[in-house]
Amino acid sequence: MRRFIWLLFLPAGLAAQRPTASPVLPRLLGRVQDTTISVWLFARPTASLDAISERAAAAGARVRVRSRWLHAVSADVPAAALRQLLQDPDLRRIQPLGRFKLRRPLPAPRIIAAPGAGPGDTCGVTPGDDPVLGPSEMPYRQLHLRPLTDQGIDGTGVRVGIFDTGFDTANPAFNGITITAQYDFVFNDSVVKDEPGTDVAGAQSHGTATWSLFAGDVPGRLHGIARGAQFLLAKTEDIRSETRVEEDNYVAALEWADSIGVDIVSSSLGYLSFDNGFSYTPSQLNGDIAVTSMAAEMAAQRGILIVTAAGNDGPGFRTLVTPGDADSILTIGAEDSLGSIAFFSSRGPTADGRLKPDFTGPGVAICVVTGIGHVGREDGTSFATPLLAASAALVKQIHPTLLPMDIRATFRRTAKRASPDSTFGWGRPDVAAAAVFPSGVTATSPLPASGPLTTITPTFSWMVGPIPPFATPVTYRLRVGRDSTLSPSLVDTLLTVETFTVPVALKIGSVFWRVVATAPSGETATSGLIGPVVVPPWATLLSFSNPAGMVIDTAQPTFTWKPAQVSAPPGPLTFDLDVQRVATGIIEFSVANLTDTTFELPQPLQRNTAYRWLLVVHAGSDTSIIRSQGSFLVVDLGMPTATLLYQNFPNPFPAAGRDSTCLWFDLALAGNVQLDILDLRGNRVRRFVPGPDFPGVLGPGRYGRGSGGGGGGICDPRLMWDGRTDDGHPLPAGVYLAKLKAPGLLVFKRIVFRGK
Repeated sequence: MRRFIWLLFLPAGLAAQRPTASPVLPRLLGRVQDTTISVWLFARPTASLDAISERAAAAGARVRVRSRWLHAVSADVPAAALRQLLQDPDLRRIQPLGRFKLRRPLPAPRIIAAPGAGPGDTCGVTPGDDPVLGPSEMPYRQLHLRPLTDQGIDGTGVRVGIFDTGFDTANPAFNGITITAQYDFVFNDSVVKDEPGTDVAGAQSHGTATWSLFAGDVPGRLHGIARGAQFLLAKTEDIRSETRVEEDNYVAALEWADSIGVDIVSSSLGYLSFDNGFSYTPSQLNGDIAVTSMAAEMAAQRGILIVTAAGNDGPGFRTLVTPGDADSILTIGAEDSLGSIAFFSSRGPTADGRLKPDFTGPGVAICVVTGIGHVGREDGTSFATPLLAASAALVKQIHPTLLPMDIRATFRRTAKRASPDSTFGWGRPDVAAAAVFPSGVTATSPLPASGPLTTITPTFSWMVGPIPPFATPVTYRLRVGRDSTLSPSLVDTLLTVETFTVPVALKIGSVFWRVVATAPSGETATSGLIGPVVVPPWATLLSFSNPAGMVIDTAQPTFTWKPAQVSAPPGPLTFDLDVQRVATGIIEFSVANLTDTTFELPQPLQRNTAYRWLLVVHAGSDTSIIRSQGSFLVVDLGMPTATLLYQNFPNPFPAAGRDSTCLWFDLALAGNVQLDILDLRGNRVRRFVPGPDFPGVLGPGRYGRGSGGGGGGICDPRLMWDGRTDDGHPLPAGVYLAKLKAPGLLVFKRIVFRGK
């Protein structure tokens, strides 16, 4: 450690230019004097990778991989050269290259050899098995693949890259499969199957097993999901005990596949544990630190769907392996044939709190090719991963323009778990539904964000995007209801088009709606619940509908209103207009079958009387009543000829949203005036005149009215009683008396107070 202390005391300018170094590096260099360390050399954005590579080589390093995506070089660097590079201002960061310990193997599958299996087989044929799929039918059933594969969908036209330990390309199970390219990143040649004298015998077995879920064919026992795809096979993992897997192989393989052209990459490899003292901790699994995760994210940005295993280190949380922490990729966990999570399946979340895994797939007792003519059962997220990747290839064949995030979105929409978590993610997708309805059902109108409707016969519309020919015609069930349960339904109808106009007028209030699309083979998609959407009143009263009341000076007012939009039928709308007295509810005037939206009364109303008006709106055989929100009063602007105490209103009160009652009186002559509220025993409980607002002597006039004019209130707030005493104490409910004493008059009016 002493040899590195001087680095801490460089001038500030030089220290700021030095690359940041992983804390592991000083420990490694302090522990060994002369060794070679494999590292990543991350260049600054302005630095040339060629120059960095030449400089490292000149210092004695062996350059392994140059990554244009990461703008980095991996190299085996002697300790002396590394000390020199730690001062290179063109380098941004230096960290050890991951040399990965092989993860612990899963326990042997607890499967008894099946009837009909040969030696070494655990996937034999039993009576009743599917004649093509045999015992490998379970994933097809769980992922709902048969509606696609039975139509001949097999991944044709889709390029799939598989990264693994090697592949037995000579196995007859892969006869007829198109291999577009293959490369061995361990030994840097184009042979991905086992090479005698170089590979450990059986190195290819894991990769062959994962590939067989895409492309294998053992008649009557196993049939790969995407045999029509074109494959790019990359041998990236070295299982020899003396040589560890290195993460730069994964990065190089991604860039290699991208240079050739690839749609989907499936990798059942996970990188976390190291044998050189360096490791990614759970707190670093945020998608931005591990180089495999960064490379996977960059591949996704280039339109490549990356499907990777979550790992087999469960059941604890935060047990993911890289690159499963990357954001824009599909990280796959494992479940059994009943849909229960496999105990070994790694759990999330990521260090920055994102949910992982994204999905689960069958990963327990999966039938895979284990040799020539042999099919055995295996456990692991290694096998759930190619099943999901192959499923994505089927969707990609049908919808070639779908981007990685589109496929993730359609898998999420069709997956089993409405509430994703860090164990299952979104769960197991329904692949057939994802392929038939890749965009789901998108509601287009009406939407809550668009505000209240302007029509009472709205048109509901939606779209589902492109539908494969084999999945037509699609049937749509539209339901409309008053609450989120949609029960009872206002509308419940089956359609073959993506629009529907309600044939009857909807009443004012909120409505919710949902569309469920169903293909002939049973796949479904839903818009989800839409709402609330506000249906307007059938008409809006434009005159004499102030909640506070109004006073007017014409006895033959003109009533106006604005009708809602309505389709025909049930439109056009017709209107009945009624004018009624507030105090008695008696209809003063009525007219029916109006088609205009304005009406002038042909006869005068009585002055100094409170009125309300209403419309009965007819839409076909249905009706809706629209009432004025307040009352109006036709006042006499002349001097009164008689002294009167009017009946208070509203009475009883509180009523119709009004917590006070109005007191009106007329004085024909000037004089002493008293206006009191009494209880039934004659005790005064409230005095208005004389009082703070009125003197004891009043002149002739009309008292208690509002300010007048079209917008004024109907009552003078100084002559409104709220059921309280003079000192503000509330009175009990009951009957009270309004008493007016004026020149030549003593009169009482009965008031009913409902209490508060």
